[in-house]
Amino acid sequence: MRNNTLEKKVNYLYVLKSLLIIFSLILLIVILVQLIDLYEEPTFRSGESLESILIPLLITAILSISTLTILTLKEYQSYIRRRSYIQKSNSYLTLTDIFENENRLSILNQILRNPGIHHNELLRNCDLQKGQLQWHLDVLLKYNIIKKEKYGQYTIYFPITTSFDANEYLENLIAKSKTTSEILYIIKENPGINSSEISRILSLSRNTIKYHIDKLSKENLIKSTRRGHKIELYPISQ
Repeated sequence: MRNNTLEKKVNYLYVLKSLLIIFSLILLIVILVQLIDLYEEPTFRSGESLESILIPLLITAILSISTLTILTLKEYQSYIRRRSYIQKSNSYLTLTDIFENENRLSILNQILRNPGIHHNELLRNCDLQKGQLQWHLDVLLKYNIIKKEKYGQYTIYFPITTSFDANEYLENLIAKSKTTSEILYIIKENPGINSSEISRILSLSRNTIKYHIDKLSKENLIKSTRRGHKIELYPISQ
């Protein structure tokens, strides 16, 4: 019943808009015809006559455009309100409600700018508490505005229009860290190398190297094999 009422309102606005467009065009044509007739008269005085005609013409055009713009916004709002609803406890959430929330807009902006962004990165970039972030993500997911994929221990988020490509995601993830990328390159070029040798090559502490090696291991990009007292590192073919 509610949807039928909204549909009638939208149809009414479309009809009203069409009538206003037709009326505005007719009015402009009439004024232009009068202007041409006046211009052809021998007694035509350009200054006063043009001013007396152009001012009403401009006022009419401005009012018509303003009215049409307002109607367009009303049509858009009505369209949004006609969309489906999501139930959260005892309340209902519309698209209007969703997009009016600054935190959700911030989260959505991060996902649009960084498809494949993971939960912890969103947590840092959006400056939200973990519970807050998860609640807003749940709303966006339930309303089919974003989607998520599980990759290893990471949960990553995409716009609904983006297809998930694991290889592309890995490339983007590694590219974000120059050091991680350099370590992966060294391991690929020197299979069996250990962390001490990588530390010496890059002039970085062992703890720093360990952090990046752990990250590469979690992403299943490298594997480690113990030989005696040393742990050798090998790339994993994708």
